[in-house]
Formats: sequence, C-alpha cells, structure tokens
Amino acid sequence: MMKKIAKFYERYLDLEKRFNEAEKASDEKAMEACREGYLELLQEVRADGEDFSNMMRLYTEMKQRGNKLLDVSGSYTEPERIIQMFKEFGVTEFTFSSNWTNAMNTAWAFTKMGCSLKGMVEIYSDNKKFMSNEYEKGPAFLFTL
Repeated sequence: MMKKIAKFYERYLDLEKRFNEAEKASDEKAMEACREGYLELLQEVRADGEDFSNMMRLYTEMKQRGNKLLDVSGSYTEPERIIQMFKEFGVTEFTFSSNWTNAMNTAWAFTKMGCSLKGMVEIYSDNKKFMSNEYEKGPAFLFTL
C-alpha cells in the first residue's frame, strides 16, 4: 500500500512541475489540464478510503518537509485508530510532535497499545520560517511499533 502512495505522490510532483512550467509560459490550457489531472488524482486517492487518504496526507507532509518518517503532529482523539492504520500500512516507526493539550495522553495511549518510545529526535515541523519556504526544526518523540 505504501508503494501505491509513493506512486501517487510522484504523480502529484509531476503535475505540480508541469503546472509551474505552464504557469511560467502563461499556457492556460496546460494549466487547466494539470488542474484536471490533480482532481483525478484526488478522486483515485479518496476511492481507496479514508485511511488511505490520511496516509497519503501524512506521506505528502513527510516528503514536503524533508523528514524520513511519518509525523503525527495534530490533535488526535483516536490514537487507537492511528496505530491500527499504521499497522495496516506496514509503518514500523513514526514521530509524534503534537503540542496540543492532549498530546501527553496520546503518547501514553501509543505506549499502552504496544508502541515503544525510543527517545526524541529533531524533525522539520509544520511551521515555516518567517518569510521563507523552509520548515523550522522541532522536537518529536520517536515511536516504534
């Protein structure tokens, strides 16, 4: 399943590259074709279900930020579902960088579900540096399943 996600991501990158080239050339027809291609890609991803879509989002965020592992960074009220989804997709390591109020409870739930806390690492967070496209670094817990 992760190979399929990687292929979808490569298609996304290709569409983005072609769109940027068309935009520079002021080629409205090519830009519209890229937009249509993107909508088709979204439909294909969504057709594989909610978990597949969530994994696609996590994979895309990982790649765009320059991280090596999937990162759980938001507010999650169902950590059991995240771990089940990771198991189904063969994820064996992930980072957890949420700063939300329930983050400690979520990390605790991960350990109660059999995840091992291996320590802390520095990752590229979801925050960008001021007036830059570069992501800021931040701390994250490293978990293994």
